[in-house]
Amino acid sequence: MQHRRLLTALASTVGIIGAVLGCQLPGEIPMVVIGDSLSAGFQNDSLLDSQQPHGWASLAAKQAGVPLPLPLIAPPGAPAVLQLVSLGPPPVIEAAPGVTIGRTNPEQQPLDLAVPGHLLADVINDKPVLIPTNDEDIITDLVLGFPLGNDKSQMNEAIALQPRTLFVWAGSDDALQADEAGTPEAMTPVSAFTTEFQQLIGTLHAKTGAVLIVANIPDVTTIPYLTPAATIIAEVAAETGLPAVQIEGLLGIQEGDLVNATGLSEVEADLAALKSGGAPTPLTDSGFLDPTEIAQVQSTIDQYNGVIVQQVTAAGGILIDIHKLMAELATNGVTINNYHATTAFLGGVFSLDGIHPTNTGYALIANAYIDAVNSARKTSVPDVDLSAIAAADPLFGPNIRPARAFVRIPTDIARQADRFLLRHPPGPQ
Repeated sequence: MQHRRLLTALASTVGIIGAVLGCQLPGEIPMVVIGDSLSAGFQNDSLLDSQQPHGWASLAAKQAGVPLPLPLIAPPGAPAVLQLVSLGPPPVIEAAPGVTIGRTNPEQQPLDLAVPGHLLADVINDKPVLIPTNDEDIITDLVLGFPLGNDKSQMNEAIALQPRTLFVWAGSDDALQADEAGTPEAMTPVSAFTTEFQQLIGTLHAKTGAVLIVANIPDVTTIPYLTPAATIIAEVAAETGLPAVQIEGLLGIQEGDLVNATGLSEVEADLAALKSGGAPTPLTDSGFLDPTEIAQVQSTIDQYNGVIVQQVTAAGGILIDIHKLMAELATNGVTINNYHATTAFLGGVFSLDGIHPTNTGYALIANAYIDAVNSARKTSVPDVDLSAIAAADPLFGPNIRPARAFVRIPTDIARQADRFLLRHPPGPQ
């Protein structure tokens, strides 16, 4: 009897290690995940059944011996997965042909409920719709609409499932709006983010009693979707023979700026004009972030993360510092299997869309979760084997040996990634 009480107490305290300790009670759901594309196992601009098991949540659950059914999407994925056709330079990246038939397991209840493209408000409110009218509706239906008849938002579905442990990583898409729009004004205002995050965590805490494991928001200005202006200036100078200082004036950008997909398209038009003897047009404000705007984006993210800390502390949850992890990777990279991976495009950490991690990148994130939980709860869930993951990762450096002459995301791929960045109008909400 005493042994039974001990197991029950352990199960209610840390659901993630329930199966490892043999203390999962009959009928219990040990783990549910909610959030956006980063928690869905999204990479190469696609939610795809062959990629989803490599997401951090799936890896962490596997290490803990906890079931985490995924909403598996049939090939070529939603949207169709990006594939590296040739390294070039420049690299050739194309979307796989065809259209997905949807869920490969439509009768199974997923426990990873994260929906690519969901802002914080969407996690709370967005639910499947009878007639989808846009990409966001479609992928929301694919994740949350099955088994047929499911009609709840991520938050409300998590409440209905009543898990012992609830992983929450939401808000990154709220920050990413700045990258696509070229202005920090496109981000969810801090006041709205505060209200929404308080609602999300407060409701989950009150209505589930689950242990909340919550990640913060990384610096979205360090992802390879954004190209340093210095790289663009050097490219145009090499193509035209004009000095870099003249290119800066013609394009209206300078070292320290970060160019997005809109800006890359504008640069292509300017380069064509220069080659034909025409006059280029300086990039529009929506085409890049300047140093002042970059600092504003980073400051807003810091404020987001302050709200997250407050709410996690109030709920007695566990904070996962993904902001710190990604900052360290952006500054120092990481060496695995004697290869130094970086956060640059094709550097081994980010996938072909320049926004979402590779298998190796997700494994690094999974270990951050595992280590934080182990430290907080004095448990001993083993880390993911980074060496094995990297060795089999098709986008990890030694497996592709990218051409160093090309160091940025292709313009057409950055434009395609925009579809999942800006799904809501910018400005106050």
